[in-house]
Amino acid sequence: MRYGKLIFTLFLLYTIIFNNAIKIFGQDENLSEEETVFDSMDMSEEEYNDEDIIPAYLDENGEPVIVAKSAVVIDADTGVILYGKDENAMHYPASVTKVLTSLIACEETEPSDLVTFSDAAVYGIGEGSSSIAVRVGETLNMEQCLHAILMASANDVCVGVAEFIDGTEAAFAERMNRRAKELGAVNTHFANSHGYHNDNHYTTAYDMAQILREAIKSERFMESFSCLTYTIPTTNIVDEERPLNHKAKILWEESPYYYQYIKGAKTGFTDQAGNTLISYAEKDGVKLICCVLADRGVNTYTDTALLFDYSFGLYSTQTLVSPGELSIVLPAVQYYNGRTIDLGEVTASVKDSYSAYVPGAVNKDTITVSYDVPDTITAGAAVGDVLGQAEIYYGGNLLTSLDITADTAAELIPEDVLIREEKLEELISLAVKIGIGVIIFIIVVFIINRIFNSKMYRHKRKYKKQRRRYRKARRNNERNNRR
Repeated sequence: MRYGKLIFTLFLLYTIIFNNAIKIFGQDENLSEEETVFDSMDMSEEEYNDEDIIPAYLDENGEPVIVAKSAVVIDADTGVILYGKDENAMHYPASVTKVLTSLIACEETEPSDLVTFSDAAVYGIGEGSSSIAVRVGETLNMEQCLHAILMASANDVCVGVAEFIDGTEAAFAERMNRRAKELGAVNTHFANSHGYHNDNHYTTAYDMAQILREAIKSERFMESFSCLTYTIPTTNIVDEERPLNHKAKILWEESPYYYQYIKGAKTGFTDQAGNTLISYAEKDGVKLICCVLADRGVNTYTDTALLFDYSFGLYSTQTLVSPGELSIVLPAVQYYNGRTIDLGEVTASVKDSYSAYVPGAVNKDTITVSYDVPDTITAGAAVGDVLGQAEIYYGGNLLTSLDITADTAAELIPEDVLIREEKLEELISLAVKIGIGVIIFIIVVFIINRIFNSKMYRHKRKYKKQRRRYRKARRNNERNNRR
């Protein structure tokens, strides 16, 4: 009996040491299908028993009550915030970080690009990281990498992709931060490509929603973001296929947490971040993005489902612009031969009505209008001509652009009329010049005549004075001779 216990104890020790050796040194290249599936399972989502779930609900005012400490729902087309709960508070994102990693991969690579994994990618991903157990020197193409990242939340693949794009994960993290700022994520800083905990790796629900808003524009991203099952074939090192199942239960119809309008999702979990989830849903043409951070277990799904239902329920068809409601006045001029001719003013307005399926917060009092029209009409305008656009904004986001058409006309003056007018003006100008010349000539003649007459007058006076002196002198001489 004593020997039996000893043998059993030695067997247990051997089993533990042998299995740990395989994990540490990664030499078991003939990975069985069962082990492959296990390694690709969701190791980033903390599970809770159903009895521990705190249901999300609407309070007496119809407002959502959720477990997540921070959450946001935005309209994917316009960016309008439909719901927010501390949406700008900073939290650790965990694996929802991979949304930006995947977006950059879609922007910077081709599906056929080959990624060969380094020692750092395989062994430097942190204890307990989710992975698909890639091997040093193993090669996957970028399409396989994206599925591994967004479906299996593979940290090892994230590092390999980061190194492929920028050489090192640190350099890739710098690229992530630049791209995040470009997308409006101003309260975000990423320290790695996968979301493994780092005190300097944080974001907000709103920032992540902005990042996903850009990512869903990529067909490559959406293919992996929404894919339920995918198989990575044998590679240059691993001779077994790797079947992948998407971790997000909200995507699976057989799951109690399935949401019928969901189009894609990404989960995340670390002890410091709690559970995180970012997702995208469509209903009746409305596209919504929801992000919950610092949540608890499967409450990420119940919170998200309630927030989607609540936000979809805010929408109704509203008339935001009526015909003739938006009107402006524009000056009209005509340029001809270096001249500017005033043609008066043109009144223009929006002729069409604009109705949209929008949330209740959007109405005529909340929209703003920006006119994209010329400062001056220079080519003439007929009634009905399109002169520009009226851009309709809500919350700083463009809803639509509507044509502005002329209500009054400003006709250009025909060129032959302008030529005749110009010739007439030239004749008038010449006549005026001639008239002015004649007047000037008369004045000059008058002045010369006055000057001449003045000289003659002075000369006559001088002559008369001389004659008087002469006569006087002669009379004096005659008197003297008589004496």
